[in-house]
Amino acid sequence: LEERVQPPPTLAHPSEPPTSMLPPSPPPSTLLPSSAVGRLCGGAVWRLCGGGASSSVPASSPSAAAAAGTSSVQGRVESAAGAQEAEAPVLGADRWGLWEEDNASDGRRFCVRLCARGEEVSGRFACREEALAFQASRLRACVGWPRRPFDADEAGASSVVERDPLWDHPEELEPLKEYSFLLPPSARARQCADGGNSGGTFGGSGGGGKSGRSEGDGVNRALSMEQVDSFEVRGFLLGLPVLEPAELERACTDFDLLLNERTHRCPSDDAKFRAAHTLSRPLHQDLVARLAQHEQVLAIVEDILGPRFVCWSAHLFCKLPGDPTQHPWHQDAGFWPLSASRALTLWLALDDVDASNAGVTFVEGSHRLGRLPWQRTAATHCLLTQEIPDVDLLGRAVPSVLRAGEASVHCDLTVHGSAGNTSTRRRAGIALRFVATDADCPWAGLFVLSPWLGLGPMINGYRMNGGCILPRGRASDPRGHWKALKRRGGDNTARAARKAAAVAAASGELQQAAAAAAAAA
Repeated sequence: LEERVQPPPTLAHPSEPPTSMLPPSPPPSTLLPSSAVGRLCGGAVWRLCGGGASSSVPASSPSAAAAAGTSSVQGRVESAAGAQEAEAPVLGADRWGLWEEDNASDGRRFCVRLCARGEEVSGRFACREEALAFQASRLRACVGWPRRPFDADEAGASSVVERDPLWDHPEELEPLKEYSFLLPPSARARQCADGGNSGGTFGGSGGGGKSGRSEGDGVNRALSMEQVDSFEVRGFLLGLPVLEPAELERACTDFDLLLNERTHRCPSDDAKFRAAHTLSRPLHQDLVARLAQHEQVLAIVEDILGPRFVCWSAHLFCKLPGDPTQHPWHQDAGFWPLSASRALTLWLALDDVDASNAGVTFVEGSHRLGRLPWQRTAATHCLLTQEIPDVDLLGRAVPSVLRAGEASVHCDLTVHGSAGNTSTRRRAGIALRFVATDADCPWAGLFVLSPWLGLGPMINGYRMNGGCILPRGRASDPRGHWKALKRRGGDNTARAARKAAAVAAASGELQQAAAAAAAAA
């Protein structure tokens, strides 16, 4: 085993203590108990990626490794270090995180490649437990994360975080998921042209150095190479222009219709706050369908995911003035039932957004750390029950600043969150979620065996891959795994009239609420 890692330097971030002040690192096997290991990368079977083929192989469970003693994993990680200095592991330079490869000649198919505060560490391992122990030990050594080791048993059974039925996919899907960030196509094409090692791409030809596009050109449509490089390093982009003034006005009118239809009969402010965060059957809404197929939106998504992708979900995110609802620090990939982290969110602002009205804050570079374990949140008003702790150690927090009509884009492994809206300004936007079609929805197969397994209704509800927006038709998914949404037909005139009546009835209430919030402030 060879670990390409230098001794941890003194932590450079001003808010972090020097390395000498940190407590001694416990053995890797004690940093994450078996329950946390299961939450981190799940189960006894992992997806194998690379070479265009995928399969599943059994691996020893976390509980089995624990039963064998801590020296079993720790010894293999530490005692073998440096034993094969002449055979440094060559990892694919096209991704970050944890993944498996099926073409490892020496059997070390579990790969880890992380970048913590600018320091890159990587290694190959024979089993998943060694890879997880390596990830945990490097995060502790490089940035001191977490400040307090995870221990699901210290406070008893109540400290174990259960999956949220409103947001999470079933636990049974976790063994089928891979958590790694794949570079955008143009970055991979440039890397190949520069003689870099592509290492094979998920669902691609593997080792052939192709960019991941069907044509392999690697030419951007909307983003500059500087923006692509920024996305690769930071995990998000801000201030991307999307809507022209006339398009924005139309989108805001449609948005207000949907919002007022949901909130004008709510009996209390709390009920209004909750209703403003949800949207029934979002992909069926004309507004969502129009924006999900907007040419500028598609160009931005294609520059990051490649030409084959679908819009599998959307979400109405609206924080009314005075809404205390928080979104704790989280990674989307931990909630979404996808076989690989090949998804992104394009958050299109319909209002001007900044920190004062609860704009989303991103943790820079957190997408290159793999899947991070979470703990129960202490927030009182929140939609999620879990949160990632001590994010100040992971990277710089960057609040989003967007003008109405602009968008942000973030990777599904980028840590992000938002506070309550204490201002007198509304914060409204639509989150469009896209996934490259070389990733699967594993739940589609499990449905045959366990039809009662449901998805969190806030994610997409029933059989998510059975109702998507395919912006390029069948060319979006030649495999046919992702099925096109069946739009509701018929005359919408009566429904539009009801919505218009709801707007007329609710417009006065909204103005009164804004005035009351301003007076209270």
